[in-house]
Amino acid sequence: MSSIAIIGAGNGGQAFAGYLAIQGHEVRIFDVVQDTIDQLNEKGGITIEGKSDVTGFGKLALASTDMGAVLRGAEIVLVILPSIYTASIAEKMSPYLEDGQYVMINPNACLGVVEFRHVLNQCGCKAKITLACSATLLFACRAKEPGHVVISGQKISFSAAALPASDNEKAAAVFNKLFPQWNFGDDVIRVALDNLNAMVHPSPSILNTGRIESGVDFEYYLDFTPSQGTFVDALDRERMAIAKAYDEPNVRSLVDEYLNMYETSGSNTYEVLTNCKGYDGIMGQKTLRTRYLLEDIPYSLVALQSLGRLAGVPTPNMDAIITIARTMVPEIAEGRTLKSLGLENASKEDFIKLCRG
Repeated sequence: MSSIAIIGAGNGGQAFAGYLAIQGHEVRIFDVVQDTIDQLNEKGGITIEGKSDVTGFGKLALASTDMGAVLRGAEIVLVILPSIYTASIAEKMSPYLEDGQYVMINPNACLGVVEFRHVLNQCGCKAKITLACSATLLFACRAKEPGHVVISGQKISFSAAALPASDNEKAAAVFNKLFPQWNFGDDVIRVALDNLNAMVHPSPSILNTGRIESGVDFEYYLDFTPSQGTFVDALDRERMAIAKAYDEPNVRSLVDEYLNMYETSGSNTYEVLTNCKGYDGIMGQKTLRTRYLLEDIPYSLVALQSLGRLAGVPTPNMDAIITIARTMVPEIAEGRTLKSLGLENASKEDFIKLCRG
C-alpha cells in the first residue's frame, strides 16, 4: 500500500481520498478551509457511494491545514484543485516537497503542470520530483457534505503525461498501480490540447448572454444554436492547427472526440452536441460569472492562445472571445500567458524539448 497526499478537499479531492483509503492506502488530505478539515476529522474518513468500482467508508490517516504534515513522507501527491489555484498551491507546497515524490496535477486543464513547474523554479524548490498531469478528473462527483461523496460517473481511459514525456514509463509504473485509467502515451502538449472545455464553455456562454442575464431557463448543450456551433467549429480548427504545428497527430477534432466519447451523431459541433443524450437536463447558468468564463478563459483558452503564439499559429477567433469576455467580465484573471508559464523568452523548439525531453 502507498502513502498518498491529497492536496485539496473539494468534491474531487474527497472522492480520490475516499476511493484510495477504502483500498487500504494511507491517505492524508490538505485543505485551507478549517471547517472542512474539522468535519473530516470528526468523521474519521470519507464515505463513497454511487457509480464507482469502489464504494464504502475509507479511513483517513490525517486531515489537516498543515501542508508540511500532509506532504511529509508521502510517496505520491495528487493535486486536485481548480486551475485558479495551481500557481498559489505550488508556492505553498514548494518548501515541503521531498526528493523521490511523484506529483500529479489532476486535472491539468491547459498547461497547468507547466505553470506548476515554473512556480516551483521561481520559489527555488530543489526537491527532485517526478511531475505529471492528467487531462481530466477520473470521477464525476459531488460532496453531499464533508466526508460523504456521491460519484455519478467514472471514466474508462484518458490521456496523462509526465513532464517531460521521457519520464512517462517511470510515472506510469507508479501512478497506474492506483489508476490504470491514466494513459501515459503522449506528452503535456497533447494533454493540453485534449481539454475541450476551452471550446464548448467560453464562447457559447458569451453568445448566450441574452438568455443568461434575462434569467431564461435553457439547456446549455441541447439548446445550442447552429451559429454557435459554427463559431465553435472555427475555434476548433484553430486548436487543430496548433496540434499540427506541434506535430501532435493523435489529437482528434472536437466532432471526432465527441463521436468517440459519447452516444451521439453528427458532422459538426452543433449536431454532435444537440444529439448527445448524456447532456439531457444540463441547464444553462444564470450569470456569466461562473467557471465557464472565470476558469476556462484564463486557464484553458488563454493557454491555447499562448501555444499558438509560441508556434506562430494565428488564433483570431480565440483572441476575439478572450477580448470580449475580459471586457464583459473584467475580473477574469490574466491566466496562462507565455510570461506566467515561464516561456516568454522561449522558442517553440525550447518548449517541445521541455515537454518531450
